[in-house]
Amino acid sequence: MCGLFGWLSYRRGLADAELEQGRAATKLLAHRGPDSQGEWFDNHAFMGHRRLSIIDLSTAANQPFRDPTGRYVLTFNGEIYNYVELRVELVKAGWKFQTGSDTEVLLAGLMNWGQDALTRFDGMFTLALHDSLTGEHLLARDPLGQKPLYYVLTSDGAIYASELRSLLSLPGRGWTIDRANFARYLMLGYYAFDQTPLTGVHKLLPGHCLRVNRDGSRIERYWNSIPGANQLDIGESEALSEFERLFARSCEQSMRSDVPYGVFLSGGIDSSLVAAFCRESNPSVRTVSVAMSEADYDESSKASAVNAQLGIQHSQIVTMSDHAIQESLAAVLASLDEPHADPGYVNAHYLARAARQFMTVALAGDGADELFSGYPPFVGLGVAAWMRHLPAPAVSLARSMAHTLPATDGYLGLQFKALAFLQEFPASDAVRFPLWLSAVPKRDLDALCHGPGGAADGLFDYVERFMAPVEDGTLQQKLLYYYQKTFLPEFVCMHTDRAAMQSSLEVRSPFLSLPLVEFANRLPDRFKMKNGNLKILLRRAAAKRGLSADIVGQRKQGFTFPLARWLKTTLRPHVDALLKDDCGDELIDSAIVRRYVNDHMNGRRNNYRLLYHLIVFRAWRRNYPSLRFAA
Repeated sequence: MCGLFGWLSYRRGLADAELEQGRAATKLLAHRGPDSQGEWFDNHAFMGHRRLSIIDLSTAANQPFRDPTGRYVLTFNGEIYNYVELRVELVKAGWKFQTGSDTEVLLAGLMNWGQDALTRFDGMFTLALHDSLTGEHLLARDPLGQKPLYYVLTSDGAIYASELRSLLSLPGRGWTIDRANFARYLMLGYYAFDQTPLTGVHKLLPGHCLRVNRDGSRIERYWNSIPGANQLDIGESEALSEFERLFARSCEQSMRSDVPYGVFLSGGIDSSLVAAFCRESNPSVRTVSVAMSEADYDESSKASAVNAQLGIQHSQIVTMSDHAIQESLAAVLASLDEPHADPGYVNAHYLARAARQFMTVALAGDGADELFSGYPPFVGLGVAAWMRHLPAPAVSLARSMAHTLPATDGYLGLQFKALAFLQEFPASDAVRFPLWLSAVPKRDLDALCHGPGGAADGLFDYVERFMAPVEDGTLQQKLLYYYQKTFLPEFVCMHTDRAAMQSSLEVRSPFLSLPLVEFANRLPDRFKMKNGNLKILLRRAAAKRGLSADIVGQRKQGFTFPLARWLKTTLRPHVDALLKDDCGDELIDSAIVRRYVNDHMNGRRNNYRLLYHLIVFRAWRRNYPSLRFAA
């Protein structure tokens, strides 16, 4: 796990001052790679790298890494789990290796197979490959988007980095805040797809590569997987057997490490399966779990039960007290270089910091919900299909009735789910999915935001475009595709990567093995959801490994803390600050915010998501006070 920074200037070249800026921008990524800082540059390119040593701890594996001829230069963030198997193939093809690193295998693979190599790498990565002969620069991001890469195209090249903080550190760039992307953030709580808070700065999309040379740039998709496409004709026992084979291999390869590793175990079905399969490969595997001081959010008893049922002898449970949550929240807000309003980010930050005492690599259950239909909205798909045929007055009546439901502070209360579900009927499927997950009803967004009229118009046009490949799929397949292409990379993987990297910890996700993803997307819907029951195949795999019925049959529990409740008490000062200075942001109508605050405090509506989105955005503005909204 590492950090990248690069700067390309083809026409005018890089001045000495810009090289120094590049070095400083690379140093800002030290938390991603505390073990070494390296650089390579010529007249037109600078490549900086921070290394967290995981495979082959010798200095010979440091980056930037050059091939024996000196033509190619590679920087790389992530891990290639199947590097051992790829190395065997490459040796047979005549390649000779000087290190035991996956980095050298990655470079040899790119030289041997070209861009086709990107689909042969089973792991997580962003990479930069420079051809010093032609001057072409290749940037690529892994198929599922587990590792981040930001870039801005300039008049004569490009600048890129693993985190926005490196780009923001460059003087004289005149960065401004994108208004439309801010409105999307306000609704979702994160920057989806290729969007960022900054005008002109983008994220490289998962499964895409960007080529930059003297003639310009082009983006290409090198991988895609569509739920329901090329569907398998397969029975239940055969499907379970193939899942077990693929997942066992993924867990075994994910445990390859020259430093201590373990498993994040919440007691939920996903992490329990990771622990179970890792235990089968390594009986002495270690687990780390979190105990919460709030009883209705505490899963530590389930984690302890899973450890006992699997016979895991080495386990730690760290307690996250109220004070620890506040400390972790303060650290997260202070370190933000991009607004990301997932409360689970706070818990993940604390867990990563605690786990770093025992390990440098952790395995987690990320991705299972996005592959096997694990989220609550999947249960509502049947009702949604039925409601599309209701007249508008009936939908309005249902929405009015939902407002009368009690607004609890618990995790996804009934009123909260009902109002989210009823948003924007009869919108298209593609638009309705992000609206289901939205903190602000579309009709309220224009009132909330100052500035150009029609703030909500066209905000999700990009969803319609990228959902085109699954247009003829079932509702379940469409929702799976939406989760895989937006929520997984920029919400789930984003918070896992950032929280772990703040503590120089690498987190690997065995569910996101490429062969397993492609297999899951070819499975018929019934192996994922049936009669309102979710993650069917995973539950059968868990039961087969002796996990108890209460573990196998449990419902989804988010890894978070009682934010809705705490905004009324412990975190009330953060809420009060929103009512000052127009929330610190010239786009927000503080009078409308006051209404949201009052409804939340008086128990009429659980508005914790919108309020937290604003708190996080305000903290980010505080970290970068010179930023202003684009005209």
